Amino acid sequence: MFKLYTDKNNTFKCKVTVEGASEKTAVARLIIEGESHNLMFDGKIKEGVCEVNIGKFKNFDNFKSKGNIKLEVIADDTYFTPWSSNYTLEQAKVVTVEMIDDKTSAKPLVEVTDVSYINDTIKVSSDINGEKIYKKLVSENIDLTKYPTLDVLLKKDIKAKRIVKSYITENKISGKALESTLRYLVEKF
Repeated sequence: MFKLYTDKNNTFKCKVTVEGASEKTAVARLIIEGESHNLMFDGKIKEGVCEVNIGKFKNFDNFKSKGNIKLEVIADDTYFTPWSSNYTLEQAKVVTVEMIDDKTSAKPLVEVTDVSYINDTIKVSSDINGEKIYKKLVSENIDLTKYPTLDVLLKKDIKAKRIVKSYITENKISGKALESTLRYLVEKF
């Protein structure tokens, strides 16, 4: 799954090997399929690396949040489609507001979450992440005995929620690693 962002520049990059034809004359282009029309972006192949600058998608309102994307290469008048995938169209930055029911502060809490593409080849042990989060909660003097489950802790203790979210964001934990880390924390309770 390839991610495209509406609010930051998108660049497609891949390795391309051209055999039996000249790489200098090869042409690369990226096709993004929308509801009513397709977009085509020209790319360059240099020293075995294909790069296509797509730009921001915020001006393309008629594109679905999901669709198909493919790379086309034309070498010596021969057409190839060496790569295709599904894409998702998302925002890189999301702002959420949560009201704090606190008599000392009537201001809303604003959190900015930076969502980015995570390289799935980077693996970190979920037990280590879970243990680090657990130790951070203890070191910040959060009384874990007051809460019967992790879910209750995260709903009732804003400071604990911030610690967990901050650790997950800073360490770019997602997918199965995130599920395993949260499962570890649930078992600790």
